[in-house]
Amino acid sequence: MQRYNFLCMDYLENEDLAVETTACAAAVHSVYLKKAGRTVTLVLDREEDHNTDPSYSGNVIFPFAGRIKDALFNSIRLDRNDGNNSLHGGRDAHLAVFRKEAGDECSVVYSLERRRGEDNLPAHRLYTVSYTLSGSSLRIRLHMESDIPVLCDMTSHMYFNLSGEETVGRHLMRIRADRAAINNEDHTFRELIDPRGTCLDFSSFRELDEAIRAPELAFSHGLNNAYRLAGSPAVELKAGGVSLSADSDSRAAVIYTGGYLPVPSGFAAIEFQDLPASSERQVTADFTRTISFTFTC
Repeated sequence: MQRYNFLCMDYLENEDLAVETTACAAAVHSVYLKKAGRTVTLVLDREEDHNTDPSYSGNVIFPFAGRIKDALFNSIRLDRNDGNNSLHGGRDAHLAVFRKEAGDECSVVYSLERRRGEDNLPAHRLYTVSYTLSGSSLRIRLHMESDIPVLCDMTSHMYFNLSGEETVGRHLMRIRADRAAINNEDHTFRELIDPRGTCLDFSSFRELDEAIRAPELAFSHGLNNAYRLAGSPAVELKAGGVSLSADSDSRAAVIYTGGYLPVPSGFAAIEFQDLPASSERQVTADFTRTISFTFTC
C-alpha cells in the first residue's frame, strides 16, 4: 500500500487493517484491507485537504451533522453555509486542526477545545476523538464535554467503495430501520415515512443503483436520506468479495450515495447521527457516540 508521508499523519496497523488518520479535522485519511489488497475509502490528495474539500471525506463532523433548516436552532443563529441552511457544523468547523493526545500502533486520540462563541454556540467545549483497530474492525469514539448543555451531534463522514469499481451502483446494501426520511429539494428534512415498498426500502439486500436511479431521488442524485435505526448491524454493504458491517449507538444513519462527488456515486457515505429534525437533536453537556466499521473478505 502507498504510505502518505505528511507531518501530522498517524499510521495504525494490525494483521487485518492499515489505517491513516490525521489531526486535520480528526479525519480518517484511508482504510486499506490487507486480505483484499485494496483501499476501500475515498482518499483525498493531501492531508490538509481535509480542511478544505467540500466532500468532508473522512472528517469528524462537529458540533452537529447534517443540515439545520434556515440555520436556526432553538433561537441560536448558526452559519449559513449551504444556501439558507447550516451544514455539518457551519462555515468554520471543518477548518479545525485537532491536537494529538495519545497513540500507539493500533490507536490514536485527538482533542479540540472550542470557546464560547465559536461555531456560534454559547458554551466552552472539549471534543475528543479516538480511533482503535480491533481485528478487522475500526472503532470510533466521539465525545464532547461542555460547561453548559449545548447542541451536539458528532459523526464520522467516511466514504466507502468496497469493489474498486467506478461507482457503488452494484454494491448491495441492507439497513435495519423502521422509518426513513423524505427530504425537501434543499435536502432538509421533511418527514419520516415507512420505507417498505418505496425506493428507500433496503430492508433486504438491494443494489444501490435502484435508489441512485430512482426518479423520486433525481433532485439529490441518489440517496441522501436518514434512516431511524432498529437493529444490529445497522447498515451492511457488500461488493467485490468484501462485506462491511456498520454499527453505532446512534438513533439514525444518513446514507449518501455521493451524487455530488466529482465522480457521481463513486463512493457511499454512512453517517451515524441523530434524526435531522431539530426536535430530535441532542442538547447536552456530556455527549458520547460510538461507531464501528467491521470488514470481512
